[in-house]
Amino acid sequence: MPRVDRWMIYGAYGFTGSWIAREAVRRGLRPILAGRNASRLVPLADELNTEYRTFSLDEPNVVREALQDCRLVLNCAGPFSQTAQPMVMACLETGTAYLDITGEVDVLEWIAQLHESAVRRNVTLIPGLGFDVVPTDTLAVLLKEAFPSANLLQLALTGTGSLSVGTTRTIIEACQKGGRIRRNGQIVPVPLGWKKRRVPFRPRRLWAMTVPWGDVATAWYSTGIPNIEVYLAMPIWAIIAVRLFFPRRVSARGWPYLQHLEPLLRRIFGTSPPGKTAQKVDLWGCVSNDQGNTKTATMQTPDGYQLTVETTLAAVSAMLDQEYPGGFFTPTQAFGINFALQIDGVDFRFEDDTQR
Repeated sequence: MPRVDRWMIYGAYGFTGSWIAREAVRRGLRPILAGRNASRLVPLADELNTEYRTFSLDEPNVVREALQDCRLVLNCAGPFSQTAQPMVMACLETGTAYLDITGEVDVLEWIAQLHESAVRRNVTLIPGLGFDVVPTDTLAVLLKEAFPSANLLQLALTGTGSLSVGTTRTIIEACQKGGRIRRNGQIVPVPLGWKKRRVPFRPRRLWAMTVPWGDVATAWYSTGIPNIEVYLAMPIWAIIAVRLFFPRRVSARGWPYLQHLEPLLRRIFGTSPPGKTAQKVDLWGCVSNDQGNTKTATMQTPDGYQLTVETTLAAVSAMLDQEYPGGFFTPTQAFGINFALQIDGVDFRFEDDTQR
């Protein structure tokens, strides 16, 4: 039986995981640190004077045993296409709540499909608790609440401010799979950079192109809007480069080539390695209906990693303070439509629109 005060960070020695671990301890929380690499895990556990567990996700029995006494686990080990499935399945067996920081569309959609099984087992599943998708989830829900007839949601964001090694690897994997949008309630594949447009962010208009951001999966469950597109701001030269490099799904033959694109990806998707700078991230959202009426809103947040630390620890604290029902939940479904707005440095406002 999981103890009410025991929780785990898996992938605790990665960039984001270690930041969350240090901040959790600073706030008086006592996570169990976990991961597969003892040489990286033990020094962090010694530094923070916390319990640790070393295990990989290859053997289901080992994973179940490691989670047996934990009330919840926060998975910070990406790419989540490799870690979510064994961890979620173990959580369903042990009764451990599952949280993560993924923004991978396929992973989010797979977890969503486990809703009924999680309800039967009374296990809470809340993925996407980082920069992707907490602020955009709040943005989408507030727009839908203000404009109930909306049937198209378009979201856009500027770069997250920086890229860790893990995030870069996840982006490379996403590039291999191509783009995603939601059309008539279904996720459909499109080429990466399928559409481009000028987006009126709060400071200025920027070029942006469609990307497979996590809200393509989650915003459908949060808002019920059947058509969803997500855009990432980047220079027009970068949009052209993406369309040239990734015109369609990348074949397995081309996969090794993608692994050498990290410098280009850093220029396209981020501004610098993490920890070198702290900057605001701008978000924009627009909903529209069949009559062409629209409503728009903007949001500013701290750097994506800083925001992820804040949102994950807010979620963990809430989960430790009260019981949550079993099932799959998006961030706003679990913690309310204003979840992101409770974080310091997040600013939201509706903009002028053409609603008639």
